[in-house]
Amino acid sequence: MYIDVPRRLVFFDKDDTVRPPCLVQYHPDTGTLSRPTFAQPDDSVWDIARDQRRIALSGVKWLVVRGASRSRLNLVHDGAPLHATQNLLSYWARFDPSARYALVSVANGKKRPVIIDLDSGEHSDPVERDVDARFGSIDPLQGRLWAPDERARNGVLTVDCASGEVGRVSVPLEAKVRSLRFSRDGQYLFVTGENNRLLCCDREGATVWTKDVSAYGHVGSGRILFNESGSHLCLPTSPTDSSTLAGNLIIATATGHTETTIMPKARLAADWFGDHVLSHRGEVVDFFTGAIVAKLDLASPC
Repeated sequence: MYIDVPRRLVFFDKDDTVRPPCLVQYHPDTGTLSRPTFAQPDDSVWDIARDQRRIALSGVKWLVVRGASRSRLNLVHDGAPLHATQNLLSYWARFDPSARYALVSVANGKKRPVIIDLDSGEHSDPVERDVDARFGSIDPLQGRLWAPDERARNGVLTVDCASGEVGRVSVPLEAKVRSLRFSRDGQYLFVTGENNRLLCCDREGATVWTKDVSAYGHVGSGRILFNESGSHLCLPTSPTDSSTLAGNLIIATATGHTETTIMPKARLAADWFGDHVLSHRGEVVDFFTGAIVAKLDLASPC
C-alpha cells in the first residue's frame, strides 16, 4: 500500500492482505476505486514525486535474471515510460525534490542504495552508509531522507536523494532507532527505539516529550500513523510475556498522553484522512475507536 498525501489517494497492491487482482487507486474523499492506466496489474507504487508527474513502480514479484533474483523497477513521467531496469534487487525508491534523481535500495550484501539519474539512466556507486527508507521519513521541508542509523545508538541518518551525501542527527533516545516519522509540517520528529521508547523531538534533536511504552507491549518497526489534523498519532505495539495491553496506542502528539488503545483485526497502513485509517484488508477504520466503518471492494476496478 502507498499513500499519496498531496493528492489524497491510496494505492492498494497485490502485497496487501486483501490481495486485489490489480493495482487499485482509492480516493477516500469520494470513495472512488479505479485502476491506474500507467501501471501493470502486478505493480506496486513506491514513490510519487513532489510535482506529482513522476511515479516509481515495482513489480510485486521478484524476477529471476541469469539465475539471480531481481526486481522490475519502472519510473513513469506523466503516465509514459521514463526509465526501467531489471538489474537491481530493490525494496524501495525515493525521489529527490526535483524528481530528476531517485535513491533506490539495492540488496548488495549490505543496505547501501544507489542513485539513478533519470535524465541519463546512469546508476551511481552505492552511498557510503546502509540506509533503509522503509523505516524512515522524507523531510517535508528539505526533501532529504531521514532513516535510522543501524550502527550506533541515538542516531538518525539524513540522506540527499540526489547526491547521496549522508549526514547525521543525534536524538536522545538511549538506544538504536527503530523507525521515525516527521510531523506534517516538518517541525517535529517522532522516533521509536529498541528500548520501547517513543520520542518527540524538534529537527535538531531537542526533546519535546518522551515515554516508555513497555507496559503496553513491544514497539517493533510498524509505521507511526497520524489523524489528519495531526493532533494524535497511532503507534502499533505487539504483546509480550509481561503485557496483555498491546494494540494500537492513540497518543496526543502535543503531550505524549495515551488516550486509548484500539485493536482492529488487520494491520493498519494509511493515514491523513480525517479521523480514519486504512488497513491492509481494505477496511476503513475509525482512528479513535478501531471500529470498521466501511469495507472496500478492491476487486471491482480490475
